[in-house]
Amino acid sequence: MDGLGSLTAALQGIDAVVSTVGNAAIENQTLLIDAATAAGVKRFIPSEFGAVTTNPTLEHLPIYSPVSRIRKYLQEKAATGELSWSVLACGAFLDALWDAPIFLDFQNHTATLLDEGDNRLSATSLSMVGRAVAAILQNFDATKNKVLHTSQAILTQNQALEYAKERRPDIDWRTSHVQTSVLLQEGVEDLRAGDFSLLAVMKLMKGTALAGDTYGAAYDVTDNELLGIKELTPADLKKLIAQKLA
Repeated sequence: MDGLGSLTAALQGIDAVVSTVGNAAIENQTLLIDAATAAGVKRFIPSEFGAVTTNPTLEHLPIYSPVSRIRKYLQEKAATGELSWSVLACGAFLDALWDAPIFLDFQNHTATLLDEGDNRLSATSLSMVGRAVAAILQNFDATKNKVLHTSQAILTQNQALEYAKERRPDIDWRTSHVQTSVLLQEGVEDLRAGDFSLLAVMKLMKGTALAGDTYGAAYDVTDNELLGIKELTPADLKKLIAQKLA
């Protein structure tokens, strides 16, 4: 049995597929979508859990172009009634912002501020992303063939740095600045030259997803209520930062 046949067999009787494949396998989702269609799956949620992946101005860029092609492939399937889809735009993973030196480097007490440090970014924790996916499937009609937005918090680096200093005024933070436009250009050049290292990918991601309103990284309008996502208060955010400084 070929790949399509084996996947189709595996998906028999399944109502929905939630794909979480990594970047290297994004475009291979066409095979999974074909199998889901053949098996009669009703809903497909592609691996597109991000901040600015749906921005049409980024569709030509490395990393974003495969994601865009998959979304359009799903839209074509939906147009013929073969399958329905939902995309969850969840912003940045809140966990990653705290655990990696993306917003602030809590371990070394340094911060590389992007532009002026005031770029706004929506973020949702992994646990709430899971809750939102479940809510999409529980609200089948209301989420059919739509991009849904979740945002537990809209953050800026300066805000996070202010909370950190408030919590631990004894810590001397060292800051520097870099322009997101420079990171974007460098990331694109590196990737198009065949450099697919984490450093090159992160340049592109920071130059877009962390460029604030330039590419729509902050969701002022969300589907939080429909998906059961509760926004974090400033007190909640301060508590999270306090835990990183403990």
